[in-house]
Amino acid sequence: MSVEFGPYIQMRKLAQQMAIQYQKDAKLALAPLLAHFMDEVEVNVASDQYDHAGFMERMRAPLQLDAEVTLDPRRKEFLQAVADALQDRIKRELDAPTLPA
Repeated sequence: MSVEFGPYIQMRKLAQQMAIQYQKDAKLALAPLLAHFMDEVEVNVASDQYDHAGFMERMRAPLQLDAEVTLDPRRKEFLQAVADALQDRIKRELDAPTLPA
């Protein structure tokens, strides 16, 4: 799959859609919504053998930028939480010992 159409594009769109819902509904709690997004990330990571850290970084970097430029505080909060959670997951991926082939 090409860089322009990788699965991270759909995941970034999902994060943006979830951020909009979080922005619009003050009753939505951040933690469960973030956990749902990260569950989706885990499904993608488990489904294939490829550069998982790269997959997550291609989502994290643009979402981090979006968090920095958005004006709505709730939307900013969600996008920043996603970017931070992805950064933590990338670190765990890179710190994990690799198994011999």
